[in-house]
Amino acid sequence: MCKFAATHPQPLFLEGSLKVAAAGSLIYPNLYKNYTVRLFRNAIFICLFTFSWLAPLYPETVLSDSDNVQSIINSSAFTRVQKPIAVRTDRKTLEYFIEHVEELTKHGRDFNRKELILEVRGDGKYSIQMPSKHVTGEFELIERQPHKVIYVGHGNATVFFSFSGTIVLEISYTTHKDEKGYFEEVKTAVHLKFDNVFLGFLAKVASPVIIPKLDKLISKFSTKTKKVVEVAYANKKSTK
Repeated sequence: MCKFAATHPQPLFLEGSLKVAAAGSLIYPNLYKNYTVRLFRNAIFICLFTFSWLAPLYPETVLSDSDNVQSIINSSAFTRVQKPIAVRTDRKTLEYFIEHVEELTKHGRDFNRKELILEVRGDGKYSIQMPSKHVTGEFELIERQPHKVIYVGHGNATVFFSFSGTIVLEISYTTHKDEKGYFEEVKTAVHLKFDNVFLGFLAKVASPVIIPKLDKLISKFSTKTKKVVEVAYANKKSTK
């Protein structure tokens, strides 16, 4: 005999058949559903943690090879396209910060050293650290087009689990005008490819958990970058 007291005013018993608390409904259905979800989620993270320690099963990306960009995009585990944001600046100021990202850490306190540490290596190449996110790696400006730039990076990170991978960052921008004047509409697309094919597959399975974290990180840095550029532009106008 199994006794279930819980918060029910009277004990319920299982006597050869399952009794129900109300017609057509099982006892505590949400309890079993939530337990199953947690069990499945924990199993995914155990697999992710295990595979993250395996040797990469993709060849390491050569950052300076622009021909690899499209192949990275095509084989990426995640592609996130951010909603366009309006930046109140002129094109010259925007392009300067896009092509000299180290300047982002030199203006104000929008990026502190716990969030972003950049080291310039020359020729559009940088090393990057994000201590609060346990991210280390390197990236470079690999392609310039009219109204668009492309960065490619490779590194290691720990977000629920440890992994290495390659990221392609596409930034495009167009000039617009409204009642307040001219502004640049900036669109950002991020493509993330895992070095380990099994880890990439499992990460897709866990995408309901991972994608919101990734979107939040992209949005946070886009918002801070917008603020830095707009302040720099306002200061430039005031000195004219």
